[in-house]
This record gives sequence, structure tokens and C-alpha cells, in this order.
Amino acid sequence: MNISKSKKIVIGILLGSILLISYLFISNSDSRLSNQNIISKVLKIEPTYNSDLKENQIVNILLIGNDIGRERRSSGQTGFNTDTLILLSINSKDKRVSLTSFPRDIWQNGGKINSILATQGMDQLLDAISKISGQKVTKYISIDFDGIRWLVDAFGGVPVEINTTFTDNSFPDIYDTRTTTVSFTKGNEVMNGDRALTFARSRKGDNGEGSDLMRAKRQHQILKGMIKSVENEKSVFFPFDIKDFYTEVILHTQTNVSLDDAIYVFSFYKNINDYQIKSLVLDDKYIYHPENAAPYGGAWVFVAKDFNFSTLHQDLENYLMQGVDLDSTQTPTQPVK
Repeated sequence: MNISKSKKIVIGILLGSILLISYLFISNSDSRLSNQNIISKVLKIEPTYNSDLKENQIVNILLIGNDIGRERRSSGQTGFNTDTLILLSINSKDKRVSLTSFPRDIWQNGGKINSILATQGMDQLLDAISKISGQKVTKYISIDFDGIRWLVDAFGGVPVEINTTFTDNSFPDIYDTRTTTVSFTKGNEVMNGDRALTFARSRKGDNGEGSDLMRAKRQHQILKGMIKSVENEKSVFFPFDIKDFYTEVILHTQTNVSLDDAIYVFSFYKNINDYQIKSLVLDDKYIYHPENAAPYGGAWVFVAKDFNFSTLHQDLENYLMQGVDLDSTQTPTQPVK
């Protein structure tokens, strides 16, 4: 059907008016939106990002938990270990996420991985995790006891699914000077910062919860709860704005994740319900304790069963790129102490 010149002019004016009204509405409703995002909302064009993370299909960020806080510092402790090491891997194209935990006693780059940061520096720790996982790891977020408590409380508490009822009668207090008893009951619990930190640290519980393996799995549950807390109206971050959130978080963490990186990663959140999230904790499929400790300075360590972690490399790659279920790759194992 032919359209006359006058009709084309009218259509053009109408289209321009719609875009102008849309621009005014969006800019008035949220002045923090960039012009680029405004245009993207109106025309449904994907925005561009300045993050170098977009260069790879898989985004990898190492989450580091350090066993120190204000109480231990006040008692004179200065050294620390990175007892929590979780690799967050995201394939935004195929909507897959993996959380991979590495037991602290794995020997890599000439030492236990939980001591590498303090003795060799961050570059060596990132290199060690890259070698173990087979993933390119250049970004990190490092947090201590204080940071965890602050973050959970700032979210207004975090909903956590407790899979097993257990009691730990040998839980070290926050000063690491005595032990106390802590208990958790199967079910859902909204935890505050202290409670979440206790849940994440306990490793001598009964009922099958007394190992680093089970502790790591519980830490994954807390991370999943944090995702749900983004929309919590009791959160100090509500309504959630990634720039405001980033500005606050960097005051309580150490990281090389830039604001542009954070904006890029948060752009995935709009499709969060479409993502498959899998947890993997290295167990005796991948690692073992060698009887001869001499090559490791007499230390009690774990090493790769296949020398260079090639099995783990393949399992992570198969899940992230092809969707092979990580659950099906693991055989029944004994808990790693």
C-alpha cells in the first residue's frame, strides 16, 4: 500500500512525539538513568557496557572470605587466612551460573590456597584458582567477618534454606578464644549478620554437617539468599540501585570489580528467574590427601587426583557451555574434612 508524502510526515511527527513523551516520562521518573539507558528503554535497544568482562562469554569473579574481624583485630591478631574461596561463574548467554568452592587445604602454587593471599599476594591467588578451575579468573571481591555481618544486616536479613538440623558443640567464638554451642533447625530462616556468619563458619556440627565440604555448601545457601534479598523492602538498598549499592559495598570490601563491571553483571538480574544455578564443592572425585607430606613441607594438604585438575576443568566447561548437569558428574563421596 502506498503512503502519501503528507501521511508520512504525520506518522513521523507522531513517532517523534511518542519518543519525546517517553523520554520526559522516563527522565522524570528516575533521574539516575543515563541517556543511553533511556534511549534503550524507548527503542528496546540493548545498552552497551564499558566493562571488560563482556569480552568473554563466561564471567568469573572470585569471592574471598577472610577469617578476621574487629574482635580478633582488637585482641592483637593481624594475620588471616582466606578460608572461603568461591568462584562465581556466569554464562549470561545460556543463563547458567555455577558456584564452585575450593577446600582451603588444596596445595597449589607452592602453598595451601588459604595462605596464598597473605604470603604471595592477590595475583598469585587468582592464578592458583585459574589453574585449579580451568577458568580465566581476574576479578575478585574480598570480605571479612565485619563485611559479611554488615552486608547481611544491610539487606534486612537474608532468607536461608537450612537443609539439615544440626548442633555444633565446638564452635569457636568471634574472638577465637573459646568454644560455644550453636544449633540450626531444618527449614527456612531469615538470618541476621551474626547468625549468617555462624552458619557459614560452623564445621564441626553433628548429623553429617561436620566438615569443610558441608560448610561450603551452607555458604552457597547464603549467597542464594542474598539474591532474593535484592527486592527486600526492609533493605537499606531498597529500592535497589546498583550504583548506590556499589558505592556502599566498596567501603566494606576489597575488590577490583569496577562500577562498570558491577553495572554489567547486574544487567543479568532482569532475567534471574531464567537462570540455572548450580553448586559444586570439590570433593574426593577431584582431590585426595597424599600420605607422603614431605613434598608439601610436612603440611596436611589436598592435591588433584588427576595431577592438574583436568576432570574439574572439563566438568565446569561442560556445564557452563553445554548445560551438562554438575549433579550428574559427581559420585557418592565421603565428606572432605
